[in-house]
Amino acid sequence: MMKKKGFLLATAATGAAAFAPGAMAADMPLKAPAPVAVAPAASWAGFYIGGHAGVAWHQAHAASSYQGALALLPELSASKTGFIGGGQIGYNWQRGNFVFGLEADGSWLSVKAGNQHNFFGYAFGATHKIEWLSTVRGRFGLAVGDTMAYVTGGVAFGGVKNQVGFVPGALTSDNDTRVGWAIGGGVEHMWTRNWTIAMEALFVDLGSKTVTGTGSAGPGTGKTTKFSNQAVIGRLKVNYKW
Repeated sequence: MMKKKGFLLATAATGAAAFAPGAMAADMPLKAPAPVAVAPAASWAGFYIGGHAGVAWHQAHAASSYQGALALLPELSASKTGFIGGGQIGYNWQRGNFVFGLEADGSWLSVKAGNQHNFFGYAFGATHKIEWLSTVRGRFGLAVGDTMAYVTGGVAFGGVKNQVGFVPGALTSDNDTRVGWAIGGGVEHMWTRNWTIAMEALFVDLGSKTVTGTGSAGPGTGKTTKFSNQAVIGRLKVNYKW
């Protein structure tokens, strides 16, 4: 009888020991799951540098007049579309979804416009070219995630070559560096944290200049001409940012 009781006590003790870890585990608090890594929000702030290429539509005017017998010469207007390419550098500041920046760029243009009229038996014509163009502009953008729409505007500098005159006869030339203004806007997308791509449109006005013609005697000698040069630009930009 005593042996039977001892066997039952040993069996009960073994069962209790077997169930005890499970009971203790049930009472212990569960561990919180490991936090999921969240990618940092897109930032537009910092320096960037890049290149651009596109098309430029050059519009030019030459309004000439005699200082002698004839009162007026016809005003010549010309336009031509060509290639534009170059580079840019800038810096952005960001406050929430608003981005503020400064950008400077330099471009080479392959656009030469011209026009010609017959005037009392003489060929009267003009040619115009913007050889290079540079702008320094402020930018203001609204960023939504990896994409930003922005407006931009500032000062523009350009090297122009204008010429008007009779064939044969004297020519009036304007080869100068002009200062004007530029305004436009664009959309920029950040496809990685360091690379962006943008489509941008600009209107550039390099102002006007009045020049007095000099040269050999003949039609056009001593006339004055007012030259003006403008450009509408559409370009693709690629930037690397830090």
